[in-house]
Amino acid sequence: MRTAIVSTYPPRACGIGTFSGDLRATLTGTGTVTSVDLVAVVHEPSSPQRRGLLATIAQAVRGDYVRTARMLGRLDVDVVLLQHEYGIFGGRDGEYVLSFAQELAQPLVVTLHTVLSEPTPHQAEVLTELCVESELVIVMTDTALRLLVESGACPEQKVRVVPHGAPVRIAERAARNLRERRSASSAADAPFRLSTFGLISPGKGLETVLDALPAMIGRHPEIVYTIAGRTHPDVSRREGERYRLMLQRRVLELGLGAHVEFDDRFLSIDELSDLLAATDVFLTPYGNREQIASGALTFAIAAGCAVVSTPYWYAQDMLASGAGLLVPFRDSEALANAVCSYIERPDTLIAARAEARRIGSTLAWPAVAEATARVLQEAAELAPQRRPAGVADLHLTTLRTDHLLTLADDVGIVQHAHGIIPNRSSGYCVDDVARLAVVSLALAERGEELIWTSKLYRALAFLQAASENAGMHNFMGYDRRWLDKPHVGDHVGRSIWALGDILATAWIPAVVRPARDLLDRLVSTLGDDISLRTAAYAVLGLSRLDTDRLEPAARRQLERLVEHLADAYERTCSEDWCWFEDELSYDNARLSQALLTGGSALGRPELTEIGLESLRWLGDECGLDQNMLRLPGHRGRRRGEQAPGAGDEQPLEAAALVEAELSAFAVTHEAEHGVRAIRAFEWFLGRNRLQKPLYDFATGGCSDGLGSDALNDNEGAESTLAFHHAALLLDAAGVRAAEREPVLEPAAA
Repeated sequence: MRTAIVSTYPPRACGIGTFSGDLRATLTGTGTVTSVDLVAVVHEPSSPQRRGLLATIAQAVRGDYVRTARMLGRLDVDVVLLQHEYGIFGGRDGEYVLSFAQELAQPLVVTLHTVLSEPTPHQAEVLTELCVESELVIVMTDTALRLLVESGACPEQKVRVVPHGAPVRIAERAARNLRERRSASSAADAPFRLSTFGLISPGKGLETVLDALPAMIGRHPEIVYTIAGRTHPDVSRREGERYRLMLQRRVLELGLGAHVEFDDRFLSIDELSDLLAATDVFLTPYGNREQIASGALTFAIAAGCAVVSTPYWYAQDMLASGAGLLVPFRDSEALANAVCSYIERPDTLIAARAEARRIGSTLAWPAVAEATARVLQEAAELAPQRRPAGVADLHLTTLRTDHLLTLADDVGIVQHAHGIIPNRSSGYCVDDVARLAVVSLALAERGEELIWTSKLYRALAFLQAASENAGMHNFMGYDRRWLDKPHVGDHVGRSIWALGDILATAWIPAVVRPARDLLDRLVSTLGDDISLRTAAYAVLGLSRLDTDRLEPAARRQLERLVEHLADAYERTCSEDWCWFEDELSYDNARLSQALLTGGSALGRPELTEIGLESLRWLGDECGLDQNMLRLPGHRGRRRGEQAPGAGDEQPLEAAALVEAELSAFAVTHEAEHGVRAIRAFEWFLGRNRLQKPLYDFATGGCSDGLGSDALNDNEGAESTLAFHHAALLLDAAGVRAAEREPVLEPAAA
């Protein structure tokens, strides 16, 4: 039986990756599994990987999940084993993994490393859907089984309990160390060793141990505590080494320098074996009850260590028979007393270590691999491989950003280009820089963090410089001089949109504070006489904000702006003209999109209905009910005028339709809107009246327009950014191939 494992994998510092590497190494020794391929989920696609991987999935690129599932469908893989934890997959609560599960042709077995007793509604939705797509589900303890079934995420008959494994050499090294201790004379001043290992983060509760150490050392000065492990990569990315430095500072403040050792490496199995073999009591002072699995605790028990732990779920299960003591969360006094009780009553320490060795003997990887292989075999027999569905859609496997990087500089992004050569005389504008901020944010989340985070911060600097009490400047010459007076226009709305996107995802306080201050300042400039598009752009930003980041004044503006759009629609629409104005001009679908997102954010279904109705009419007028998009020309189309109107078709218009249909898809969950979004996007790739792609596959740029008989050869910022934003959102939406098949009926007249 050929198996593929989908998981993180070394060199990515991740406990689940270590788990998968160990499981892979032992599965082929079971006799049931003939070969094991590995698909690694990577945070940084450009980082070097170990040899022997079948494929990689870029964590934040939803299209990678679909493409990898289809690739596996073409191979003779019998069953796929996926290691699941919300944080290792892309999207909200790791929802991108659903695209992989839904597209996979083989039977899927999922190992759950996290089962929450009180998940958020969206976490529960993701887990339930993943269990639906799985043939069988593996959990590691009976408590995990109970929590999973009680939550309603998975029926009990679908769940199998297989314990967390531990390398054989950990137990072997510990046994050898025990024999050496017994044969050697025990020195009175020999250290009593405590240890903790794993990726370091605030949730580990290590400060509780440090606070307990003075009391311990006062009673037993021979105590030495080792903290081994790197800072968790996600924590390091957000706040650097702040937590570790706080721990080191506390060690100095408490005078513990001779009693605490830091080893800031991600230890190999051999190094962990040596650490645990020397450990008398292992500590897991974690602060979160919800932890349902722990490789660190498993390894410590396999090594025969006595344990003192807080009562998270996995510790309760593993220590129930006497291998350790449980103490309340964040209780340093109780932790100190528990450790000292082991020193003061050696018989209890000997008994705990003996029980740990007994439990550990059942956790060796060969035995765990045998149990896992039986589950995989069962899944393969229950659900033989499905025939993968052929997919004929136009789609991009990668996005080139060469041209964006050419246009962007240390000021912002140059507006226009001669072909692909930046036209510096065109200078910069706030509209484009606001678009650049949003695209840079999305690209940074896909793993190109160093490059695009820098672009994002420079874009924010440009927007801040443009802002004044009366509004914002819009145009700047290449000599960095503003060319207009501050005023309120579309550029202010687009800036609010960009800031809303940033605040919806940003976590670094040094970014959040200035972005929020600028947003509040810009919101205050919006008067009663703003244009519909300025209003729409502002709504798209404000509706992205969570309640805690939507100030009362901003919420009032959001309510006023959606009413402004709805009133315009009611005044102008008729049976044959379901629109907000008497003409179709530019970026039209943003008006519908704003009512979709604003109505959803405010809980106003009557507004989302207007958004859906107007979007359906606009899309049908542009040919989305047919097989090819035909956009209103850049000179516009008046009421009563024959479609599509005069002038060139512009990328801005196609991108707006893509994104508005994706918003409709998100609000309604109706597959037809996903179909229409894809159809609109295919305009960029050549499904248009000239049968020519506007996307430049060589540079990643986008033509500025589709003329009557030729493309505009220039690839400026507006068109290139419009294409990339639409492509990124389409990828993130995860529209399934199976959802692309319905034949759509045109809207009723």
